[in-house]
Amino acid sequence: MNLYIEARAIAQECLTNAEGNFDTALDYIHGDCDMHEVAIYYHKAIKFCSEQDTSEGEAWLEHVGGIAQPGDTFGQIACRIAFATIYVAAQQALEELREEVEAAA
Repeated sequence: MNLYIEARAIAQECLTNAEGNFDTALDYIHGDCDMHEVAIYYHKAIKFCSEQDTSEGEAWLEHVGGIAQPGDTFGQIACRIAFATIYVAAQQALEELREEVEAAA
C-alpha cells in the first residue's frame, strides 16, 4: 500500500461526502480510518506497520495518551499504530486539498 495515495483517497472521499466542507470532512476522516482494514485486522496492521514509516502516527498516539494500554496484545498495538498513521496521513492530505482549493480560488 502506498500510504500517501491511500490517505489522499480517504481525504478526497471524505471531502466529497462532506460536500466540500473541510471541517465535516475532518470528522469523516476519523471514522473512515477507524474502519480501515489496517485498523481492524491484526495481520493487516502488522504488515502495514512493517512496511510503512509509522513515526508520525506513533508521535500522535504519544500526544493523545500513549501507544500501548494495559493488557494490550501485540495485534492491538499494531492496529492502534496503523490507525494513527493512516489518520495523520489523511489529515495531512486533507490539508493539502484545502491548500489546493485556496490556491485555485
